[in-house]
Amino acid sequence: MDDPTQTPPGHPLLDEFAGMVKALSTDGIASFTDLTSEPFMVYWKNLIIYRHEPEIADFRIVFFGTEVAASYGEDWTGRLLSQSGFEKGYESIYQINLEIMQNHRHVSDSGSLDWQDRGYKKWHEVKMPLRRNGEINEVLVYMCFD
Repeated sequence: MDDPTQTPPGHPLLDEFAGMVKALSTDGIASFTDLTSEPFMVYWKNLIIYRHEPEIADFRIVFFGTEVAASYGEDWTGRLLSQSGFEKGYESIYQINLEIMQNHRHVSDSGSLDWQDRGYKKWHEVKMPLRRNGEINEVLVYMCFD
């Protein structure tokens, strides 16, 4: 894919969210200011924001939407990614998040919450860089569930 901000085809709700970001940005990168505007309010319950903390080589979950929290069974706001139950996949998730920020990539994925003994709960997500105060040091995730 030539355009790193082009979201790979996925779930229709992911495509809708990524399309909204692309329509409101000049470079395909979501801004925190846009995210707090009225058109995005409908998505808030399905958002996660990871803030990179390079001094400890981790990401802090600074926002964990209510739909995500309900699906996971708890609110992870304030938690480090390394403390969030991703023991087996932490390094991979960390590296993907870094690549998203550094290369301004949009990444889509799907799976289930089987690692939380909720294999019946299917998820779909798109991750993208998030700009706040002129810097890209966060990853925005829009996650929906079947």
